[in-house]
Amino acid sequence: IGPDSNGIKKVITYKLNGEGKTVKVTTTGRVRKIATTCLVKRALECRSWAKFGDAAEEDDGARRTLVSTEEIVLEKRSPLGSKTEESSTPGDSVVQLGKGVVLMVCRTCGKKGDHWTAKCPYKDLAPQPEGSTDRPGSSDATAITSVTSSNTYVPPSKRLGAERSTGTDMRRRNDDNAVRVENLSEDTCDADLKDLFGTFGPVLRAHVVKDYKTGLSRGYGFVNFVSREAAQRAINNLNGYDYDNLILSVQWSAPRAN
Repeated sequence: IGPDSNGIKKVITYKLNGEGKTVKVTTTGRVRKIATTCLVKRALECRSWAKFGDAAEEDDGARRTLVSTEEIVLEKRSPLGSKTEESSTPGDSVVQLGKGVVLMVCRTCGKKGDHWTAKCPYKDLAPQPEGSTDRPGSSDATAITSVTSSNTYVPPSKRLGAERSTGTDMRRRNDDNAVRVENLSEDTCDADLKDLFGTFGPVLRAHVVKDYKTGLSRGYGFVNFVSREAAQRAINNLNGYDYDNLILSVQWSAPRAN
């Protein structure tokens, strides 16, 4: 019976079993049509022609297309969460940039051009830096000692060795010496930005603007220098610099509106 629209075909047969009774056997199967290639007579005639030129010494099956079973492995050069290696070409080396200024210098072990400070393999073995700030006067020290002895929270501005600069002066200094960095990669963090710009002068603050939903960089950030000369050197050397396979754009940051 069949086959039907789905290719199902039933075959019914009758036979005798071991007890001499007639039984009915129904076999169900699927019928498939296998397509066969039909060679065109004209194509067969062309194969019999005499070969000439570069194809004179080729075999009959040399020009046939076959399916390759070789496994092809694609290399991902820049995985998420890791930095690409800097080019070692003398013309593109960070050591040659900015008249001898070395951009990649580890502040933990002192190696140049090997790794960033945030990824130093010896950071756990480095000694803790000692405080170098001057102690406040006797009156301030007495006040701080009396407050801390009672296990009370002390604001950072009133702690031992804290600077006595006002917020207005700090804001004006940051706005005057701030630069804007654009075209950053998604995995760039604040430490990478501070390491990159810290070679041109003391950096007060380096901040990468991130998306609050994904936590990834939005492609730009800000760097605040202590001096305006250091900020100008950073702009001259890093504007148009190839960083993480992207071309940076470094300009003066627009001052904030009062």
